[in-house]
Amino acid sequence: MSAAVLRFRGFQLDAATRELTRAGETVPLPPKVFDCIVYLAQHRDRAIGRDELIAAVWGKADVSDGVLGQTILLARRALEDTGKEQQVIRTVLRFGYHWVAAIEETSAEAPATASPPPVESTAPPTQPRRPGPRVRQWQRASLLAVAVLLAALLVVAGLLHAGRRAPADRGGAATAMLVLPVEVVGDDAAAWIRLGVMDLIAARLRASGRPVVPSDNVVALVRAYRAAASDAGELSQLAAAANAGVVVAATAEHHPGGWRVHLRSLAGRAPAVQASAEADDVLDAARAAADRLATALGHPTASPPPEAATTLAGDELVQRVEAALLEDRTGDAIRILEQAPPAERASPALRFQRGRADFMAGRFEEAATAFGEVIGGVPPEVDPILRARALNGLAGIAIQHGRPREALPLLDRALVLLDGSNALSALGSVYNNRAASHAQLRDFAAARADLAQARIAVASAGDMLGLAIIDSNAGAAAQNRDLLAEAEPILAGAAERFATFRAWSAELNARNNLALVRLDMLDPAAALALEPRLRELARLVPDPERRRATALVRVRILDANGRLREADDLLASLRQEADAAGDAEVAARAAALSAWRRLAAGDAGGAEREALAALAAQPRLQDARETGRTWLALVRARLATGNVEGAATAIGGARAWALADGSPVAQLHVGLATVAAGHVAPPSPRDALEELLHRAEAGRVPVDILEAAKAYAGWLMATGDYERASVAAEAVAAWSGRDYGAALLQLRVFHALRSPRPWENALQRVRDLAGERPVPPELAGRP
Repeated sequence: MSAAVLRFRGFQLDAATRELTRAGETVPLPPKVFDCIVYLAQHRDRAIGRDELIAAVWGKADVSDGVLGQTILLARRALEDTGKEQQVIRTVLRFGYHWVAAIEETSAEAPATASPPPVESTAPPTQPRRPGPRVRQWQRASLLAVAVLLAALLVVAGLLHAGRRAPADRGGAATAMLVLPVEVVGDDAAAWIRLGVMDLIAARLRASGRPVVPSDNVVALVRAYRAAASDAGELSQLAAAANAGVVVAATAEHHPGGWRVHLRSLAGRAPAVQASAEADDVLDAARAAADRLATALGHPTASPPPEAATTLAGDELVQRVEAALLEDRTGDAIRILEQAPPAERASPALRFQRGRADFMAGRFEEAATAFGEVIGGVPPEVDPILRARALNGLAGIAIQHGRPREALPLLDRALVLLDGSNALSALGSVYNNRAASHAQLRDFAAARADLAQARIAVASAGDMLGLAIIDSNAGAAAQNRDLLAEAEPILAGAAERFATFRAWSAELNARNNLALVRLDMLDPAAALALEPRLRELARLVPDPERRRATALVRVRILDANGRLREADDLLASLRQEADAAGDAEVAARAAALSAWRRLAAGDAGGAEREALAALAAQPRLQDARETGRTWLALVRARLATGNVEGAATAIGGARAWALADGSPVAQLHVGLATVAAGHVAPPSPRDALEELLHRAEAGRVPVDILEAAKAYAGWLMATGDYERASVAAEAVAAWSGRDYGAALLQLRVFHALRSPRPWENALQRVRDLAGERPVPPELAGRP
């Protein structure tokens, strides 16, 4: 069976050549996805267990169900199947997967013979996918900031030449070259050459088919490592950080007869390779030297098609602008463009540069005009790559303004234009922006699939900063789906890589998301470990809105660790600043946080006022969890003040909101509020609370489980059912050693059960975790 070519639903699968095609076109697949498809198709006569599939594809047992599930998701998307329809790969509940599509086998020696359809599985159908949670504000910020960043860096690596797609076996970053900034000799006025010519040389080498580290990566790493051609240790660190196999130094020397550009390999090549060229113009000399170096390294030179010559990173003006943008001198770039002669300023390449500069400066209307002029002035057959980049720029603006449905068709058009080219950085940017669009639409499966494609393209381009961006997006996507254990290491790794590149804004986004994940995982000490770095990053990032959002995260961290005075001071100063700046979003979220803090401190009246203020600006709250907790705080505050009628009114508002939101986390919090107010349909509050705890446990978010367990155990203890209360409290026992709320619930139960030894241990844990929070006096006395 393994030698046969398999045909099904318009696809052809050839395991020998490792190709999946449809209508003659290759369907690109990550290796493990291809292996899963082959194994399931070749063993279609039976259902395959998860363990068997993991062993067959990965050859080891320590692969998580999450990794396998993601691989199957990508396989289904490639095969135009869905988790709902399952017409090709069917999930066998609590077991594994079964290939169910009819297959026709062919071989080089025999005509096609149809195999009978596979035996239908008798396993029950899978449960329908529950609605995803609303995108969190910080996660949304991460996704959008990343999409904006990639769109803004559309040509940081130079306008790539149209040509063949880079072969898969040469796509890894381990073979990438890194071109250092050019050392300029003999012309102090030509400072732009340092980065502008560096970028041109990199683009020329990239056109020969060799992966080259993008220019923005190089600038960031040189700034971080202060690498010089004479410092072997620094160069080694820089190459390792960029995952570069060869480092190239460049010198541009001005002499009376013109320019001489000399290139030499400093690391990764023995013996060293050198190439030089002279010309009247420094760019001509740089192009010739780069071509000679490519030939010496065994790569053919690649000349651009004549009709695309006006859009390549070839003339001095384009490279002057590029140099300014690489150094974040957006204003200088715009001034250079505005001072250019009108005829040059109207060229597609410079119109695109102007759009990019305006985008980076936050001038989105001007950027959209420039990108639109490029699209209108460049036919697809003349320069498909430049046109695709302009479409991607327009899509980035739509994403920035929360219009994903407008962005998606633009991105689809860009993908068509990039098909068959080796413009891998551009391809990765388009897929990343499409992932951001799908995430805004809460289609997290599609977002995840696009991130996988973005990862392949960006890795093939040798873009380590781009990989960190995609990791940050993947972590945010997992966080959006409440896959906290999966999100935590991804975000941590991305944050470290951003730190290596000194990408402060991106690092701040990743660390804020990471802190929120750790808080939701009931690991406040791990979140606290991030607080000093968050404080430092907030000083390095110029955006005041981002600084205020970071301050909110820091308040939550300090409060969760019992550092109440610091949290009070920071929250007070934050609210003052938000009011002065008119920042309604931070003001609403600060009020929501204050409502819970006041309720915990016994100030029910203050909690009610804060909750009402937050809910009055409900669309500005972070997500369904924050909104649901605020409704719950309002109901509990009104019950604490004896305002039963007001609590009932709040229940009505909460139910209307939860119905519109539709997420499980919204239903959970409204359910808890409903039981607290006594508005429970038969059979009993106990049954309702037990069901809510089961729902929370199914969601696997510790902070939700704790909230449901506290409500259920509290009700049981109030009715004297201490044994059942101990069972409910057991749901959070695993976190009682690190979270004050979980430890306090355990203490309440053991005190009620009059169990001296467990009570003593629980009391010590509560004291260890309390910080400035008082231990309730009624629980401190021996039972």
